[in-house]
Amino acid sequence: MIRVFQQALIIIGLILFLAALPSIVMMNHAMQAVEWKFEHVPALFGTFFSNLKDGGLGTYELAGKQRLIAEDIGDNFKTSLSIILAGVGGGVLFSLVFGIFISRFRLTKLFNAFLNILAAIPDFILIIISLILAIKFYKATGIRVVSLRPDAGSLNIWFPMLLTGIAPTLYLFKIVAVKYYQTSGEDFVRTAVAKGLAPNFINFQHVFKNIEPFINAELTKVISLAISNLFIVEYLMNVSGITKFIFQNGDMQPVAIGLFSMLLISFITYITVRVAIFLFKRGFIYE
Repeated sequence: MIRVFQQALIIIGLILFLAALPSIVMMNHAMQAVEWKFEHVPALFGTFFSNLKDGGLGTYELAGKQRLIAEDIGDNFKTSLSIILAGVGGGVLFSLVFGIFISRFRLTKLFNAFLNILAAIPDFILIIISLILAIKFYKATGIRVVSLRPDAGSLNIWFPMLLTGIAPTLYLFKIVAVKYYQTSGEDFVRTAVAKGLAPNFINFQHVFKNIEPFINAELTKVISLAISNLFIVEYLMNVSGITKFIFQNGDMQPVAIGLFSMLLISFITYITVRVAIFLFKRGFIYE
C-alpha cells in the first residue's frame, strides 16, 4: 500500500512538473540562453490546488476568450475515451482473431506478412499516408470518409479511432503471432493434436490460456502507443478531445488537467480491456 502511495505521488509530481514546464522555462534573448524560473513553481502549484479546492478546474483560453474547463471537459473526455477504447479494444480483438483463432489459414498468413511490413513503418508516416488515401478516395468517388471539422459527428470520430488503433494492433499482433508459434510447438499442444482434438478447441483451451498472460503484460505498452497516436490524430484531424487543453496554450492549469485526464483514460481503458478478457475467458475457456 505504501509503495502504491509513493508511485501515485511520483506520478502526480511528474505531471504537475511537465504542465508547469512551459511557465518556468524562459528564453533570455539578450543573453541567448535558456533560464529556469523555479521561483514560479510555488505560485503555479498553489493556483492549481486552489482551483481544485474551490470545486473548479480553472479556465483556459479558446479563440481569445476565457472558458471554464469544467464546462467543456466532459464532452472532450468522452471523445478521447471512445477513441482510445475503440483503438485498443479493436487492436486486442484483431490480434486474438488473426494471431490465434484463424492464423492457420493460408490467406491469413499472407495478410500477416502484409502486417509485418506495415509494422516496419513509423506510426506517424502511417497516419499521414492514411489521411492522404482518404482524401484520394474522396476525390475519386465523392464519398467522404473523413472530416476535419470538429462538429462533423461520426465522420470526425470513426477515422481517428481507426488511426489510433494502428500502432496497438501492429505491436500486439506481432507479440501474439510469435507466442502462438512458440506455444504451437509445445508438447501439450502436440499431444492435443495427436488425440485428434479440433483446432478451435486447442486454440481456446490450450493456446489462448498460455498467451493471455503475455497480452495482459503488454497491455500497458499497447495503451501508451494508443495515447501517443491520439496526440497526433486529434491535432491533425482537429478532433475536440482532451489534447485540446494541452495544445491550446502553455498555461499550467489546462495542461495539467489534460494530462491527468489522459492518465484517467489510460486507467479506464486498462480496466475495461482486462475485464473484457476475463469475461471472454470465463465464457469460452474451461478451467
